[in-house]
Amino acid sequence: MFTAEMVNTALQTWCDNVVKVGKIYAEGGDAKAFSDQVLSDHYDYDNGHVLFKPTLTHGQQTFRPTKEGALSYFVGGNSEFPDDNGFKLKPWVKVWFSKEDFILHGDLAIVQCNVHFIGSDDSHIFVNKSFVFKECEDGRVRIILHQSSLPYQPQA
Repeated sequence: MFTAEMVNTALQTWCDNVVKVGKIYAEGGDAKAFSDQVLSDHYDYDNGHVLFKPTLTHGQQTFRPTKEGALSYFVGGNSEFPDDNGFKLKPWVKVWFSKEDFILHGDLAIVQCNVHFIGSDDSHIFVNKSFVFKECEDGRVRIILHQSSLPYQPQA
């Protein structure tokens, strides 16, 4: 059974991994290999199906149902996804979630929250996120739905 503590741990781990990818990249490490491991450990691509809509995607490549597509969004460098610049490579030096709300349903947690990103250049953005976390057969918590969008900004 999913618990509130599991939700908070999953969200914090997600935030921490964003920072770690950028740090590895900034230090000349293998951010692609680390990101691939994050996708195996924290997304259910290897075992099932994932619904992923990244923040800055559009057109035919808006949704990323494959691990390859998700990895490209994270670190770029894939000619099949020419608009991907590697969102996680900025680097982001601080990432946290706020205004989280969730529904627990058996082995699932359905979550909404805001995620704030602070870049090494002091830039600050925040995005609206929806996640569905699943407690998998191996006992690990993995994402099966990740939807991300910039907040609506009505015209003045």
